[in-house]
Amino acid sequence: MPETIKKEEPKSINKKLVILAASLVLLILLIILFVKSTNKDVNLDVYAPIPEESMETGSVGSINNGNDDFNAEEQIELITQINPEALENPVRTIDLPIPHDIYNTSGTIIGIYANYIVVRGIGTNFDDQIKRDLTVTINEETFIDGIKGDADYFKTSLKVGDEISIEAFSNIHGKAEFAAKYITIKE
Repeated sequence: MPETIKKEEPKSINKKLVILAASLVLLILLIILFVKSTNKDVNLDVYAPIPEESMETGSVGSINNGNDDFNAEEQIELITQINPEALENPVRTIDLPIPHDIYNTSGTIIGIYANYIVVRGIGTNFDDQIKRDLTVTINEETFIDGIKGDADYFKTSLKVGDEISIEAFSNIHGKAEFAAKYITIKE
């Protein structure tokens, strides 16, 4: 009987097919991981001009009576008459002019309401440096400790007595009521 010889395919073709299939599976997995990792909510900030009136200086605690010329001696004399405590415990240097634009302050929460809090401010945003109660509005654009939340979130995260730092959307110089952009609880 004649012997039958089996024809064998070269092993190199089988290895190439296995490597090709494994490469395709790996490539598909990498594409899936890339799509999942980059498919996050994209938040595009749209530029909206800030109304000019929100950048104006308020009149609360003003000591210069509309006069923009700074005179250190006059300012010290006025503050001495209005707020002698500022000489003993100033919140900023008295003999330097207060900046025209102020966007942040700090204080202690003394009341929490529907969409605002009342804060006993330390006086940094007023020319006379008098501590005043500030009404700070909280809206859907406000971040509290880095988290953008709604009214329920801010009511649960803020407590009366918390020391906080506040950054506003607009100039708060001479203003006792403004909207907060960021609120950070001091620890």
